[in-house]
Amino acid sequence: MKRFVVSVAAASATALLVGCSSVGFNAGLPVLTKGGDGLLISETEGLPDLERGRQARISGNPEQALKDLKPLAERGYPEAMILLASTYLDGGLVSGRLEAERWYRLALKTRPEVGLSLAKLLIGYGKRDLLPEIDALISVADSRGDEEIDSVRIQRYLQFPDLDQNNDGDRIAQRALKSNLPSLHIQALSWFRNNIAVGSNVALLESNCRKLVKEDPSCFIDLAHFYRYRKERESLDKLIDEALVAFAAGSASVRPADSARLYAPPVQYVTLSGGLAAAMVDQINEELDDESQQTANANPADLDFEDDDFEGDVPPGTGANDVVVDDKAAQQQGKAPADAAAETQALQVVDLADKILRWMLKQGPDFVTEAAITATRYPFLLPELDLEAALKPAANAGVPAAVSALADLLFSSTRIEQRRPLEAIELYRKCLGYTATELRANSKLGRIYALGMLGNPDPQIAMKYYLKSARAGSTQAYASLARMFVGMPGIHINRVNAYVFAKRSADGGKPLVQRIRKLKQFKTIQLNLPPADMFDIVQIKLIDQITTDMTTAEIAQAENLYKLERAIQPKLKQPLPADIYSRGRPQ
Repeated sequence: MKRFVVSVAAASATALLVGCSSVGFNAGLPVLTKGGDGLLISETEGLPDLERGRQARISGNPEQALKDLKPLAERGYPEAMILLASTYLDGGLVSGRLEAERWYRLALKTRPEVGLSLAKLLIGYGKRDLLPEIDALISVADSRGDEEIDSVRIQRYLQFPDLDQNNDGDRIAQRALKSNLPSLHIQALSWFRNNIAVGSNVALLESNCRKLVKEDPSCFIDLAHFYRYRKERESLDKLIDEALVAFAAGSASVRPADSARLYAPPVQYVTLSGGLAAAMVDQINEELDDESQQTANANPADLDFEDDDFEGDVPPGTGANDVVVDDKAAQQQGKAPADAAAETQALQVVDLADKILRWMLKQGPDFVTEAAITATRYPFLLPELDLEAALKPAANAGVPAAVSALADLLFSSTRIEQRRPLEAIELYRKCLGYTATELRANSKLGRIYALGMLGNPDPQIAMKYYLKSARAGSTQAYASLARMFVGMPGIHINRVNAYVFAKRSADGGKPLVQRIRKLKQFKTIQLNLPPADMFDIVQIKLIDQITTDMTTAEIAQAENLYKLERAIQPKLKQPLPADIYSRGRPQ
């Protein structure tokens, strides 16, 4: 079908003479419809086209999509507004998220179904003061009988888990699985994945991932964890082969997008490939337990402040897959601690990780970038790859994960000849502008300013960055804040602040400990002992050590501040049980 642009005069004449129904007006602008909702308008530079904008967005050409959609949205077309909002969200920028909100609000005036999309976006901010508006939007959608409302309800509980006081999340997720909508299935799986240690969710995740892996390719990663921790190597090998075929086919196809549906980002098969490779070597609670991995073999004299961010620079077999086992719990179960550790130890499958990454190197530039991102996090992978050369093109193009990985590489990696911290810091600052990397960049910059890596420590700036990360849900950031106020060089001791943040860290399942040296108790006098034998390294809960030096008034003040801090983010993510993936299959 040919595309026509009708001038105002010609359109008026045609409409008056023949009453052609394909020509209409919107705010005085002539419109020629095409195939339902495709349209062209005159008197605009470059002839904006709704259908072309839609296809540009689907095919990953946001510049063309914006060129087509924005003029139409500005002229009041709600369909263009909705697609424009989706295009901004696809970009992953903090500024783009704000633009999407603006266009959703404008579209909502004539398209009530946009309310759920707006609610979903507002939930993502994580701001509790937006809850009244979010709940009002959900209520309107409920009264309209919107079929995707459960997806937003689940997301609301994921973002604000303390609101799920009656365990409605599990019930809603199980109901969503019975829907005919794949989007609801995917959100339900996300619920089970994020609440895997609750009730029977681990069994529900595994059984439904087996059935729905084609709908939600993230399930390949879940199933890989199950096989790996159960030491089912044959099943794992077969799964990886199936996943690579699916990822290759998926990345070559175009995902259809219906702007009337709830916004969902395009499936990122590139990212899934990197995630699958990481699943071959990662560990349970990796983000929560990174501190102990960094300091397992450290000099006790260097333990006054411990690294916040596990970089995965220890290959499996020498620490990266170690599982912390509660000796007391193991003994209660009638097993020796060593036996319990052996049962929860995952397979060491560096070879499969490298197999996936080397497959990625053959799939095109986006896959190469993702392989480099994964190898930056786990530097023992792909030792032959020049990580900086692989990351730079995507980082220069503004790919968030590539910018963050390049910052990590330049700041602390062993995979480059000379570290360049000043360049890395600028990249971390750039990461603050991306929704996907904002939280981690705040933690990184907090540590940089706390330790004075740019000169003298600046605790005020450090606290600003750490607080943003902590209040977004980072237990690590709370732990860093606590340690910062118990006596770091250049920072005044503040036991009240340390108390508050240490308790928040414990709320997230990470009680902080202080490692101190204590003189050994000898029953008999022993002379000429080596200095190392004169002391034991003893771990004491930091909160206990802090309170011994606090007055009653200071403790009361700290408790009041703790309650205020806890109200901002009442519930933090808890560490997973060490055996979560090795539990028996559901019957």
